[in-house]
Formats: sequence, C-alpha cells, structure tokens
Amino acid sequence: MFFFGIFGIQQKERTIKEFDNIICPDCGRLTRAELMESYTYFHFFFIPLFKWNRQYYLRLRCCGSIYMVEADYVDELRHSEDVDFDRLRKMQMPSNVCPNCGAYIHPNFAYCPYCGQKR
Repeated sequence: MFFFGIFGIQQKERTIKEFDNIICPDCGRLTRAELMESYTYFHFFFIPLFKWNRQYYLRLRCCGSIYMVEADYVDELRHSEDVDFDRLRKMQMPSNVCPNCGAYIHPNFAYCPYCGQKR
C-alpha cells in the first residue's frame, strides 16, 4: 500500500483582540493596540495537530512598541477594554521615539529637535 502524506512544522501569528483609544506610554499619542499570539505548530495535511511555544504580546500602532504579555494576564485582557502597562514587559524600543528624552521624532529627522540627541 502506498501512502502519501504532507506534514510539517510552521510558525504562525494571529490577532486575538484589538484595543481602541489607548494612550501609548512611550510617545503619549492616542492609538490602537493589538493583542497577538505567536506559536509553532505541527500539521498533517494542513490540519494543525498540536501547538507549542506560545507567546503573547501587545503591539501598538503609533510608534511600533511591542510589549510581552504573561500567559495569566492574557485571559484578563480578552475580557477587558483597558490595558495595564505596569503588568507588561517592554520588548522593543520604537524607532521614532528619542532614547534620551522620550519625545516623538519624525522618522526623517537625524537629531531629536527637543534635546539634540542623535538617533
């Protein structure tokens, strides 16, 4: 008997929930945020059989900041409209926020117009 199977391991990312009217703690702008889930899964005939290496993070649209979310806080975020940034861990510094003074900088500027720090 001949058996032909398609199987493999892939990385996937999906949006769990979107938040409107969030104040960004980095740039201070009113923005939207996405609660994202990233995981690795094994599939057979394009049917996912099991998942592992799950990670959750919050991505802000204004400046591109990314915050890691602990697994126990994810359930609370799914049923809430507010985000407590004190419970999140900063993962990525946005490229358009000054590392010296924290002011929002236009991406075309080579120096911060507020403190003079080179980007």
